[in-house]
Amino acid sequence: MTVTDTFKRRAHVVHYKKDVIPTRSQIEEILRIGYPLATSKQKAFPYKCYVLGPNEDRSKVLYEMCEGNKVEFDGDVEKKGYTYQANPNLFHLATAPWTLIFTPRVAPGNQFAQEQCAKTGTKWEMGDESFIPHGRESWSIEVGMIAKTITGAILDAGWDTSYNICFPKNVTQWKTSSSYFGFIKWMPYLVQTIGKADLYKWQNMKPENLAKDTCPPFEDIFSFEDYE
Repeated sequence: MTVTDTFKRRAHVVHYKKDVIPTRSQIEEILRIGYPLATSKQKAFPYKCYVLGPNEDRSKVLYEMCEGNKVEFDGDVEKKGYTYQANPNLFHLATAPWTLIFTPRVAPGNQFAQEQCAKTGTKWEMGDESFIPHGRESWSIEVGMIAKTITGAILDAGWDTSYNICFPKNVTQWKTSSSYFGFIKWMPYLVQTIGKADLYKWQNMKPENLAKDTCPPFEDIFSFEDYE
């Protein structure tokens, strides 16, 4: 099976099965496969991945936090003349048996990096907590990289995965919403769920809407700029 074959099978999940759940050892194996396939500036990996196992109550709280964030962002749609509708793209959070929450972390350099910094007077910003707000933009790219390598391992193992960034952007909301998330120190980068799909997004859409739900043309994304 090629990498192309693997990633073609990825589809956004609406609901996960409740009776088919990966074991902890299976999840750990997936993470151990995906981790070394990712890359990081100077091998710092300045993020932490919290791995949350099956807990329906906690999953429901996480879903409600994210749906609440959507409601807050949209405002009172009923006052605008619309009927409130829950976002089905967030439903996977409520039924996911396994959830990964990626957050920043203070990341000391390895021995080689520390020696090089000492020789050249270079500041190691990944080890400075005050630099975290400034580093989010670049470090979040690295989170996207490892999420994708983990995704490949998930798909190769026969499971499904989905992503979410529609969560409260104020870390205080994570701590006050529930004692479940007391470990959150900085605003997360990404939430990724893992399980066995019971319903995919494409199965939950009418054919006419599925035909409209397309990616941008190749040319809108890639521009070859050759100057000869």
